[in-house]
Amino acid sequence: MAKTSMWYLKGAVAMAAAAVMSLACVGVTTTASRADVVPPDDSTGHDPVPVVYDSDLDFDDASTLAFLCQAHKQRRIDLRAVTVVNNGIGTAGRSLTHARTILEKCGLPRVPVADGSATGVHPAPPEARETFERVLTGALDNADRPNQPSPLTAPQLIAKSVLTSRKPVTVLATGPLSNVAAALRDQSVAEKIATLYVMGGAFDVPGNLFGSTTGGFDNTQEVNLWIDPNAADSVFQTMPSGRVRIVPLDATNHVMITQAYIDRLGASARTAEATLVHAIVTQPDMPPLIDLDIMFWWDALAAASLVLGPHDDLVPYQSRKVDVVLDGASSGQTIDAAGGTPQLVGYAADGARFEDVFTSILNGGR
Repeated sequence: MAKTSMWYLKGAVAMAAAAVMSLACVGVTTTASRADVVPPDDSTGHDPVPVVYDSDLDFDDASTLAFLCQAHKQRRIDLRAVTVVNNGIGTAGRSLTHARTILEKCGLPRVPVADGSATGVHPAPPEARETFERVLTGALDNADRPNQPSPLTAPQLIAKSVLTSRKPVTVLATGPLSNVAAALRDQSVAEKIATLYVMGGAFDVPGNLFGSTTGGFDNTQEVNLWIDPNAADSVFQTMPSGRVRIVPLDATNHVMITQAYIDRLGASARTAEATLVHAIVTQPDMPPLIDLDIMFWWDALAAASLVLGPHDDLVPYQSRKVDVVLDGASSGQTIDAAGGTPQLVGYAADGARFEDVFTSILNGGR
């Protein structure tokens, strides 16, 4: 069920309150065997799809990265690169450090990483950044780790990963689309992307704006695309028709994070990835937000749809002519318009099946 703007107002209050909560750091020390490089083939002839993951690396992006690490180890995907934007909910500099920490804890330290992105059109709420920075620093136990710049910018790494791949690459973007839009300025990059999965947008449900920077907007927008609507509009126009699969709030509203599921995940965790996700969602700032029924597995649902493949019905899609409102109170809203670009838009999700898939893959496919 779609949440009303009142729930998001409550969420903003809860985030502000959470900002003064003390943090008891919970580190994750379990590490997996190194599995950085996927060989081109195995005895079954299976050739995993190459994937580039771009996000703003807040709590659900971090959980999604752990999920993708396990999918890589199981040869469901070949995780080629991880990039982060600096204008989303994650903290610039720290987001790149968190990505590196997650990859190391999951046994994939040689997966290349990069950050970058121009300033967003609308600034992310600072209280959200502060809250989720505490969550990730606590879960990853990396407060003392210095931030190190990447040798390439994120758009450069995305373009390089796509153009040097011997087969078309699938890109998953779960933050503002600034990095992706910059990479797509080279049209040959767009042509070599097999599918672009985007967690973003809200079509037939209310948006999820919250916090101190969102005054003056009508809450028809989803946060990721609201932060940089120009980038979103550019991406949807640049990508060939039908190659973008959008997982909007219409679908993610069906995968609420519940305490019952967190307990189930904790009881079943037997891999570094499952243990890490459980540590993230049980950090002290998280329970007050989860109790408000406003937290969802936004990014993880998009990742699960990617990993299961285009013929799976976890998220059903339909073709819509997608456009983005650029100005005014609705700036950042995704709409179905006559002049839009035909892309595939998710309109629902099987919440119970998602929990089963997410738990199973996090735990090694068992």
